[in-house]
Amino acid sequence: MKKWTEEAWAEASGIYADIIDHPFILELADGTLSVERFKRYIAQDELYLGNYGRQMYAFADMIGDASQKQMFMEFAKAGLEGEKAMHQMMIARFGIDASASPSKVTAAYNDHTEAAIQTGCKEIALASLLPCIWIYNEVGKHLKAIAVNAGNPYREWIDEYGNEDFSASVANILSLIDEYAGNTNVIIRKEMTSQFREGVHFEYQFWDYAYKGE
Repeated sequence: MKKWTEEAWAEASGIYADIIDHPFILELADGTLSVERFKRYIAQDELYLGNYGRQMYAFADMIGDASQKQMFMEFAKAGLEGEKAMHQMMIARFGIDASASPSKVTAAYNDHTEAAIQTGCKEIALASLLPCIWIYNEVGKHLKAIAVNAGNPYREWIDEYGNEDFSASVANILSLIDEYAGNTNVIIRKEMTSQFREGVHFEYQFWDYAYKGE
């Protein structure tokens, strides 16, 4: 049997292809993305991360194994601190107003992950939370391979998600969810894949909203 992560990625690979071909990502890579679009993105991401951080800790409370719980808590703490520091740098650099109201996409994405948390099923909860971790890491690695670094005003964003430490931590989370999927039933495994695919689609919509503003 395939690893769950292989199955899930196959289900969402078409959406990921659309993400890395999106003009927001392409223009982020060469540094030509308009400041207005980047500001809209960071303002919404700041709102999203506030809820996501709380949800990550709520998921950690579901983990019974002490070593797994510690690993995830350390990942969550380090990841959130790194992202917040990068956000503050960008907010200061571009004069971003972080008091914006959530877009329909931001609100719907938060509702999606919150509903998964509320099931009380750790497999479904982690599958729902996974796109924000895994997709960002894959996009970050992709951008590091193609980005123009010299003079790129967004290089810190690219460095945050494509670095080796973040990649290693994400690999640990992928191993964890494969373990969960391997020990659950077919019905939950199928729902995990559905949750993941829907989350990847929200990731696409998130960048699409930042680019189009609608």
